[in-house]
Amino acid sequence: MYDVAIIGGGIAGLSAAANLAPLGSVALLEAEPILGYHATGRSAALYTECYGPGVIPRLTMASRSFFTEGAEVFGTPRGVMFVGTRSQVEITATLHAQYSTMVPDLERVPQHRIRDLCPVIDTSVITHGLLEPRAMDLDVAGIEQAFRKKAIHHGADIFVGAPVTSIRRAATWGLHAGEQDVRARILVNAAGAWGDAVALLAGIAPLGLRPLTRSAFLTGTASDPRTWPMVVDVAERWYFKPEGPNILGSAASELPSPPMDARPSEEDVALGIERINTVTSLGIRSVVSTWAGLRTFTPDRTPAVGFDGGDPTFFWLVGQGGYGIKTSPAMGRLAAGLISQGSVPDDLRELGVTAAELDPARFHHPRHPSPPAR
Repeated sequence: MYDVAIIGGGIAGLSAAANLAPLGSVALLEAEPILGYHATGRSAALYTECYGPGVIPRLTMASRSFFTEGAEVFGTPRGVMFVGTRSQVEITATLHAQYSTMVPDLERVPQHRIRDLCPVIDTSVITHGLLEPRAMDLDVAGIEQAFRKKAIHHGADIFVGAPVTSIRRAATWGLHAGEQDVRARILVNAAGAWGDAVALLAGIAPLGLRPLTRSAFLTGTASDPRTWPMVVDVAERWYFKPEGPNILGSAASELPSPPMDARPSEEDVALGIERINTVTSLGIRSVVSTWAGLRTFTPDRTPAVGFDGGDPTFFWLVGQGGYGIKTSPAMGRLAAGLISQGSVPDDLRELGVTAAELDPARFHHPRHPSPPAR
């Protein structure tokens, strides 16, 4: 018998396991043969405090110290520059107003400075930008491994190749997953794109999660890009960033998809190349590799973190969208705080994070009080 069973071995499930294991017994169940196979392993892996709605920047800010302090450092400086055309001046101004109070070093970049930061930008098309100088590249594999090590150190059992095929609810939860039969008092649904399917299997009403596919590509460049910032269209219609000596690019699409092992779309890759070529001198004609990942959102695009309104032992940890890696330290601590104490950790609360804005009960249930973990 475990205190908590977690379904899903992506960054959400791993961060929750790392923070819950010191408080009680934890089992983590992952359907794939390796952890972080789907969205976690296919992220652009950038830490930015200027991306995401509502609570996301606050959760991001609360996660910074995990990436930059301590024995292991998982963030490497990589500024991000949001750029726009003459017709996008209003969008850029809105972004600056939205984020500059929280990110005071967010800097307006005039046209004449844009090529100093990224020499391949065509400044006859791109006329202005915003620079977030303290953005970072994130070591996703290192972050994932750190959560895994912490969870195991504190006694968590991690099972891979263990797809959950049945969930029974009696006095406790009973799960059959691969060759494992697991019983637990609290069930955490961290199944990403499969979150609604897990809920239905457990007899819980789904939230209406929307998995969206995004394709990306890697291409070579004649210039050495390693000192460039990541460059993002202010309307999020394309982005590119250095990836070693190469360039990682995308049309930043959101194509509806069922939960699946996402595969790149040739048309979407071609669209990304076309959009990036239009605003740069890169002249991309071929790619080294392509891939795709699912970014799963709740109906209001804010994650669902909390106990289900209809069952106070079923905990949702889903809908991280494109923000899961950069918010994972805070999300894991938040989940542990809500499960073990029924409250938001003090440092998150000081940043204005509330349980109500993440409460899954906002979709179809009145709020139900949360029980302690043990």
